[in-house]
Amino acid sequence: MFELNQPIRANLLLEELGMDPCLEGDPLLTSVAAIERGEGGSLCFATREATTHDAAVVVTTPALAPSFQLAVPSENPRLAYIQLLAELERRVGFRRSQEEPRVHPTARIGENVVLKKGVTIGAHTVIEPNVVIEENVTIGESCLIRANTSIGSDGFGYSRDPSGRPVKFIHLGSVVIGDHVEIGACTCVARGTLGNTVIEDHVKIDNLVHIAHNCTIKRGAFVIACAEVSGGVTVGENAWIAPNATLRDAISIGGGSTIGLGAVVTKSVEANSVVLGNPARPKQ
Repeated sequence: MFELNQPIRANLLLEELGMDPCLEGDPLLTSVAAIERGEGGSLCFATREATTHDAAVVVTTPALAPSFQLAVPSENPRLAYIQLLAELERRVGFRRSQEEPRVHPTARIGENVVLKKGVTIGAHTVIEPNVVIEENVTIGESCLIRANTSIGSDGFGYSRDPSGRPVKFIHLGSVVIGDHVEIGACTCVARGTLGNTVIEDHVKIDNLVHIAHNCTIKRGAFVIACAEVSGGVTVGENAWIAPNATLRDAISIGGGSTIGLGAVVTKSVEANSVVLGNPARPKQ
């Protein structure tokens, strides 16, 4: 959940964007949140069946609108939500950390490293030169971040408005990295949109890897050079993602699985599987 700098009336916000001010009681918005973390006063969106707090305002499809007590129906709920987020940013803004970075005395920080507000770096962690760590990123103990890597930049999230103009999905989440994690040189780990990108303990990520927004890389997984892990992917414990593999968005890779060299994975993979090829198929 991400709090606004000050509350705003929901119907006023809808009117500003030419949407129908349809909400009974004109509730106050105090935060934005992913649908599963919605609270009273949260603005959420849903494109599939979900449950949330009764007092959360949910931007959703006309078909799903009856499922929510405070619904804003839209034929394109993702675009509508992105536009509402942008208007909230413009009018009242979101609360962001003003804390200076907290670096454990035993951590080592290389030359030309950039640490933004709210960053936390644990004991015995090494950050090599020219790394950029964006706001609110948390890095645990005994980690190694190799040179020229970016942790916590915005992911690639856009929808097109009716004129065809791309509209950016504001990224409010961050990146949480566990203990004993290694991330190679020239790798990018994007921050989450309405939640965090999570790299669990003992994960090893090679050079030139891209981890997109909202991913979870579970304990002990290996992601090898030039792999691309698209948004919202979960990589299970001790999985092996081989060089040049590409994983499409919003799938799950089961624990103990192996994704072969250059595989293009378009569907979720069961635990302890081996998949190869383009499109990836189970090894025969």
